[in-house]
Amino acid sequence: MRRSQVSGRRRSAFLVAVALAFWHAVPLASAFDLDAVPLAAPEGPEPFGAEDRSAEDDRPRIPEPMVFDLIRPLGARRGEFEVNTLGLFPLSPVPESRDAIPDALGLDEGGIEWAPEMEYAVRDDFALELEAPFQGATLGAYKGAAQWTFGVDPARQFIHGAQLIVQYDRAPASWLPALLYLAGKRFDEVWSVLGMFGARGNSGTELGGDRVEMIANVSLFADLSGHLTAGLETNFSHTFTGRAALLLMPQLHWEVTDYVMLQTGAGARITSDGTIAEAAVRLVRSF
Repeated sequence: MRRSQVSGRRRSAFLVAVALAFWHAVPLASAFDLDAVPLAAPEGPEPFGAEDRSAEDDRPRIPEPMVFDLIRPLGARRGEFEVNTLGLFPLSPVPESRDAIPDALGLDEGGIEWAPEMEYAVRDDFALELEAPFQGATLGAYKGAAQWTFGVDPARQFIHGAQLIVQYDRAPASWLPALLYLAGKRFDEVWSVLGMFGARGNSGTELGGDRVEMIANVSLFADLSGHLTAGLETNFSHTFTGRAALLLMPQLHWEVTDYVMLQTGAGARITSDGTIAEAAVRLVRSF
């Protein structure tokens, strides 16, 4: 790929992120002192759900991973709504012969990827999502998902559920359904962990035996303050023919205001064909 094409794609993704940032004016000055002003408990649905220390205490507060995120946090309440955009940026050359395993956006073409999405809890413990993954300036897929929360343990430290994802890739035309079991555990006021385990299929005729991909994602989080969370996200994919990929993504989640969150991170995607350094950013606006 020529350098001019890569630069053009990076500019497109950057402009989209800037447009989203200006869509909502963010009072940055009040957020630099992270613990000086406690977050006010909002009326109605919790803006950031389990990401917020002012969230309801009838469910454990388990943050969402940045790259392979949830459809609202587990235990979402009716009426919770957010829009967000994830951007993935390669920081090193992408091997042309790399294993063609879909990443968190369900794409495997390499290069800059980004995906705007909407998430809405239609009732307590049940949420829906619509997403449009892009490859540079090209719409790569259509994606819809549903998420159920099964329940919380009596001690309110463990919560679990399931997520169903249906994605249609445009080129080559193929369906990518996925079913995941979700489980979150809060250890104390600082530490928590979230696991996602399941499988993703692919109807692409060119794949041969690589039609089913096993997924195991585990993320560890530490709440550094009422506004800032650090995390290490791991996304592992493996097909029955031996192809595998592992994403390691350290990240920071910054609750800039009660309704705006910025998540950033940089890590690496490791395959049998080599290692690709990647950066990621997600801008979230809740209502």
